[in-house]
Amino acid sequence: MGFLLEYLSSILGGLAAVGGIASIYYLIQEMREQNRVARANARQNVADSHQEIALEGMKKSMVKIKLKLRNNEELSPEEDAKYMSYFSIMLRSRENQHYQYTIGMIDKGEWENYKRSFKTLFRSEYHLKLWSFMKTTFNDSFVDVVEELIEDDNN
Repeated sequence: MGFLLEYLSSILGGLAAVGGIASIYYLIQEMREQNRVARANARQNVADSHQEIALEGMKKSMVKIKLKLRNNEELSPEEDAKYMSYFSIMLRSRENQHYQYTIGMIDKGEWENYKRSFKTLFRSEYHLKLWSFMKTTFNDSFVDVVEELIEDDNN
């Protein structure tokens, strides 16, 4: 009888070990899936933010300001203030993209694409002026990225 109990105990111990390994495997798979979902959500949030900014930029008053800037025309104080807010919102969105990249929610290839499109913002002297005014309000690592983009573009 003692032999049978010992044998059953060994079998149950083995089954418990297999069950533990299966549970760990299941948890790992769940974590991978949750990571994929979180990354997809981060990407969607970036896309939604970009779309909101794009829609704001298509409003008649903002198009008028953009055309004035393109034609090197002087902005009124009201237009200047409105565009500064718009530009700040664009930069905050980019700062969020940078943050998402640094925590691994956006992969390197995608971040490089964002940086390429971002680089075009700083070809404008007006944007450079706005940046120099507001850069102290941004995260230091993001400022370093922007400064590097500006420097690379100037070389």
